[in-house]
Amino acid sequence: MNLGAIVEVAIGLIFVWIVLSLTIIQIQEWINVRLDQRARDMEDAIHEMLANPNLKAQLYDHPVIRALTSKKRNEPSRIPAWFYRYPLLRGFTKEIRKLPSYIPSQQFSLALFDIAMTAGTESSLIQQGLLKVRDDLQSDQKMTREEAVITELNLLIEFARSAASTEAGTAFTKRTLAALKTTAEEFSLKYPDLRPLIDAALEEAGKRKNEIDDLLKNKNVPRGEDAFTNLRRGVTALSVISPEVNQTLNALLANIEEYVGEKESKLAKARQNVEKWFDDSMDRVSGVFKRHSQWLALIIGLGIAAILNVDSVDLTLYLWREPTVRQALAENASRFELSQQELEANPEEALQNFRNQFVGLSLPIGWGFTRVSTSAFYNDQCQLFPGEGQSFGLPVIGSNLCLTPPNSNNQANLGLKVLGIFLTALAARQGAPFWFDVLKRVVNLRGTGANPAEKETK
Repeated sequence: MNLGAIVEVAIGLIFVWIVLSLTIIQIQEWINVRLDQRARDMEDAIHEMLANPNLKAQLYDHPVIRALTSKKRNEPSRIPAWFYRYPLLRGFTKEIRKLPSYIPSQQFSLALFDIAMTAGTESSLIQQGLLKVRDDLQSDQKMTREEAVITELNLLIEFARSAASTEAGTAFTKRTLAALKTTAEEFSLKYPDLRPLIDAALEEAGKRKNEIDDLLKNKNVPRGEDAFTNLRRGVTALSVISPEVNQTLNALLANIEEYVGEKESKLAKARQNVEKWFDDSMDRVSGVFKRHSQWLALIIGLGIAAILNVDSVDLTLYLWREPTVRQALAENASRFELSQQELEANPEEALQNFRNQFVGLSLPIGWGFTRVSTSAFYNDQCQLFPGEGQSFGLPVIGSNLCLTPPNSNNQANLGLKVLGIFLTALAARQGAPFWFDVLKRVVNLRGTGANPAEKETK
């Protein structure tokens, strides 16, 4: 058995798979960005964690989380106000806020604790109600007028958030709450068709506020000066809004006073517990996204391999029959140097570098159109399962054209073609970093030895 020839064939195949993998990575990343897949998966996970759509909306609307996606202007806008009154012009200038694709655990715990500490305030409950009204409008947005309504609702929600962060029973915060209710009343008068929704939100906030006050009174929950005591009070109030979050946070804060260190604050330890809870949940999201990415990569790989006719079976046979081509590929692989960091940092440049290794080489990749004298279905040059004296090809229905691969002969057939394309897609699905590492090992196996630079780093 010629071991050297087998290794050279393997190197040639891996080179082709790396090029295809890099192409898949670029297409896959474009699709994920367009669909916001990472952001959607994380939103679903946070929805499960908080078990309440209003709390989820409140978390995403929190300035700490919102700052992860909002764009800041270097200077105030100089565009006249009347410019935004025209729907066509407003559509080109209005910033569309997207969900963040990544939330650090520290930001999540800060936002959640801030929400928990103000959970018992009426302003926070009003904010949740207004968020529900806004989200319902956004999910059924049909008219330009509703865009203006949502913009004003966002301002009202921001007012409610500010009021909730300062509400503690003082005269100032009572005036803030009164101003908030007045502003909400003015909003409902301005948009009469939304008045039932706003009134329902205010009424629901009042009911829940009474429930929370009764709960805190019956359980005799203290209102302390330190943040941890207020956090405990807010977590208790959350039982009215979301019992699941209340139960989770109680479990994370259970007996925290007993095992916290002398120099470690209870609030810091509580944040560590919440951050670990968030990180564990995001690990599950990463697993879901990885499985989704693998299926997407397989589908994209099948499409590219079929369109470009990248047939691993045919390519293997060709490289085995053509020692000159496989040796040229092996030599190119021996001289090719690219670290995995460079591969992941700039896949476009890496893809171009890999393509350069194929310049001047004739590989059985791609399709060609052949015109035959009779119908392609009945021509010996265009058979799905060719016999003696026939060649493989895909007939073009309703014409005398035949789609043929390079070097078409009677050794290929539709079954082998489908198998070869599927194997190509399956291999490319493993990813370029995987095959790049395998390529270096196979090159060393061929007898070129380890890269001197790699020896120095070891």
